[in-house]
Amino acid sequence: MIIAYIDFKSLDCYLALDPLVALAQDCNVSIDWRPFVSRERALPTLVDDEDVTHTHHRTRADGEIKLHVHYAGLRGLAITPQRRLVETHQALASLSRIEGDQTEFVMRCFDTHWRAQQDINNVEWLTKTAADCGVSLRESSPDLDVLQIEAEDAGLFDAPTCVIDGQLFMGRAHLPLMRRLLEVPPDTTNPAQLL
Repeated sequence: MIIAYIDFKSLDCYLALDPLVALAQDCNVSIDWRPFVSRERALPTLVDDEDVTHTHHRTRADGEIKLHVHYAGLRGLAITPQRRLVETHQALASLSRIEGDQTEFVMRCFDTHWRAQQDINNVEWLTKTAADCGVSLRESSPDLDVLQIEAEDAGLFDAPTCVIDGQLFMGRAHLPLMRRLLEVPPDTTNPAQLL
């Protein structure tokens, strides 16, 4: 099983979605999708007395956004970067209430947020989408703040982060290693295979 921590407003999570679903299908494992509220780093503004550190942070933050938009474009996704600033807490809370396979629900939430640019925090839309995906929503939902604290206590600091056999993999760059772990289970008697 893959445990995948995601945030619907994270473009990095959206770009990881299709490859992660394909990985799970190829390796015949399920995905347990879990909410994680990512924090958007403020994009520093250009100031007259900017020092080197400030310039570095501003340039790096701007470059990350441009890189994500570039990769989205390569996949045929016309992305509005400002969607990363639209809160999706209600949708994340609904994710934690789903009984059954969450994958179709997750895919629809991401597509609706990023491609259709519609509000996925609408309770009626969330209830209908869950029903359309063939899953039900439990009446009560865990507190997102509590789930966030538990995830951070486990070592998470951003999304997407995946967990396989207790090992954390942050970001899309680790998908090839995750595939290797899922295709060939490590020999726990050989420490070199655990790296």
